[in-house]
Amino acid sequence: MQDVGAERWGETTGCYRRVVKHERLGSPQQFAAEVAAHLVALAEPQLPIPGEADLCTLIEATFYASLYEEEARRVAFNVAWQPAAHDCASVVAITAPVAATPKNLAKLAPATRREATSIAVRAEGGKLVAWALLEHTATAPPPLTIRVLGAGVLRIDYAGSARALYARGEIRLVGGAHAVKSPARYLTRAFAAWSAAEEPATGIDLRAAVVKRIAARVLDHGHGGMILVMPAEVAAPVGVRVHYPVGDGGSVLARRFAAVIRDVVPGERLARLQGSHPRGSDGSVVVRDEAQIAFAEAIELVARLTAIDNAVLLDTELRLRGFGVQVLEGDTPQTPFEHADPYSEDAHVDDLATFKGTRHPAGVIFCMRQEREAAAIIASQDGDISLAIKTARGLQVVGSYEHGFGWK
Repeated sequence: MQDVGAERWGETTGCYRRVVKHERLGSPQQFAAEVAAHLVALAEPQLPIPGEADLCTLIEATFYASLYEEEARRVAFNVAWQPAAHDCASVVAITAPVAATPKNLAKLAPATRREATSIAVRAEGGKLVAWALLEHTATAPPPLTIRVLGAGVLRIDYAGSARALYARGEIRLVGGAHAVKSPARYLTRAFAAWSAAEEPATGIDLRAAVVKRIAARVLDHGHGGMILVMPAEVAAPVGVRVHYPVGDGGSVLARRFAAVIRDVVPGERLARLQGSHPRGSDGSVVVRDEAQIAFAEAIELVARLTAIDNAVLLDTELRLRGFGVQVLEGDTPQTPFEHADPYSEDAHVDDLATFKGTRHPAGVIFCMRQEREAAAIIASQDGDISLAIKTARGLQVVGSYEHGFGWK
């Protein structure tokens, strides 16, 4: 366990006091034990969970498989706990199952594809074996799945939700007693136009949810990037150079957003934006219609623009103002700001010196310089994502969300 110093405002003393944050490092075995205990409260009857011993063996094998290289590239793959084939939508069974060793998992890894295909593992004869390739569909309940996000980085999904992350010793849990700060709620509260139109049940404005989804796509692309957000009624932001201003087509995201929620009752709009539909009376599931597909394509377009140097600039009406947006150098207010951990109640005082590189400082500086509300979402190439917001209450940074874990 490593101690890291920070400063926090003391309300009773009226000054900053030094606090100690703890970086909690654990082995894959410790991670497995914590995941096993964590999933007990989240267990669903139709979705089996391996016993702690089997889970430990599977996590350890997957962890070491993540360190392998195949054809000069790191493997990225999924392993699903699937004891039988009867609940699977599509299975390619291996006639003679192979031991679920790190080497065998790494060999099978290229056959998996993101969230669509996994290596199916079960217990057989007192040991774990890889017995099939499992194709996931919307009609079959998603099994417990270990996703390899990078070398030494594992994410545990259960019942379709990310529940645990192991990132080179760091252990993160979400669900049950473990809460995570919602970036969509932070974005909603940052802008008066969004907070006035938030969904009562969720506390989230739909446009904030769209921006959050664009940032998730940036993270998926793996190149890093930044999204700057400004109030729609402001003519131009302060302290930036827009290398590629947008004219025609700047409202494509806004138009498709309006089309996808048209005639949808308020309580169902967020699910529709996410591409979800309830199961029909005949048991079928319609995943996406034409409006949802067009909307997803607009999100993809904006997300890919972040691959161009600097940032994408959006306003609160989801109009694309420009891309290749450079935050100009110059005098920057040396203003301290609150830095919140998304996985805990810790919030301490930081300044720009806390960041490495240029992208995070640029996002924070953008927010500092604006006369009104502002936000910046910063995605790193290493998979982390942070949020900076400026409100009437001041500047706050939330992050980082490690490998996008809890970014919802």
